[in-house]
Amino acid sequence: MDLRGKNNLLLNILIFLTFDLMLLGAAVRTMDAGLTCPDWPLCFGKAIPNYHFGVYLEFIHRAIAGVVGLLYVAFFVQVLRRSDLRPLRFLSWVGLFFLVAQIIMGGLTVLKLLEAYIVTLHLTLATAFLVILFVMKKVLSVKSQRSITLPPNKWSTWFKINLNLGIVFVFVQIILGGLVATTYSGLVCIDFPTCNGQYFPALKGPIGIQMIHRFGAYWLSFLIMCLYLVAMLKGSFVGLDRKQKVFVAQIFMLLVTQVFVGVMNLKYLMPAFLSVFHLFLALMILLSLVRLHFSWAYQVEHRGGPSGLLRFLKSSR
Repeated sequence: MDLRGKNNLLLNILIFLTFDLMLLGAAVRTMDAGLTCPDWPLCFGKAIPNYHFGVYLEFIHRAIAGVVGLLYVAFFVQVLRRSDLRPLRFLSWVGLFFLVAQIIMGGLTVLKLLEAYIVTLHLTLATAFLVILFVMKKVLSVKSQRSITLPPNKWSTWFKINLNLGIVFVFVQIILGGLVATTYSGLVCIDFPTCNGQYFPALKGPIGIQMIHRFGAYWLSFLIMCLYLVAMLKGSFVGLDRKQKVFVAQIFMLLVTQVFVGVMNLKYLMPAFLSVFHLFLALMILLSLVRLHFSWAYQVEHRGGPSGLLRFLKSSR
């Protein structure tokens, strides 16, 4: 049996369910269904509650979370048992930590009556868990990557820094977006690019939260635009092949769409479907940047070898 293929399939299922679970969680939040099941882990004292749309929106969210938990435990046991999955052991422990913390935060979200910072931490842990799953999937597939050697140059160094910063800031933007939603800061200023007629209002309270999210979006847009320009103009110096250049262009188009959806969220007063789509695009940008990181960093090894996470993962084989 091809165990790597089997576990790659299991990771794909976990990534798919976790991604959908996060979108469903956003729908629960934007449709004010977070307390339709007022108790936890049961719902109105029942394992399967009586049907009501809001109740079942929250109930299905919990049920999928339970499935994700069970599947991850099965995957975790396989990683511990099999020597050929040794490169995933550290990451699998990290994933288990995020999973357990996420379960605890899920319960506290209900028991603490949707306290904003608990809900935001719930989103943070879910995002981190999704990224860990995706990284493990990429680690399983690295044997299929070709490797070339490039001498160090300013363009490849710039591309690497830009790419890593992009990943960090997309993650931060997702968390800030969650904080905007949970503190109901999305509608404190609905004009754009100004906020209540001001370009630089006082960064206090809900207005401060929304403006920090906006400023983060400006900075992230600049980073990804630079990434796109370097890929298109200096791709040969960076070591990008044609498919990777196309992929960078796709990331840039996701960003443009995300900016447009963000403005439309303000214009149409944060409708639920646009808010969920906003998160969908953010997660797509995050995972796309992580995928690009692995695709490029495993393919291109500079003199002296890979660094950081790549060196650690290779040494654990």
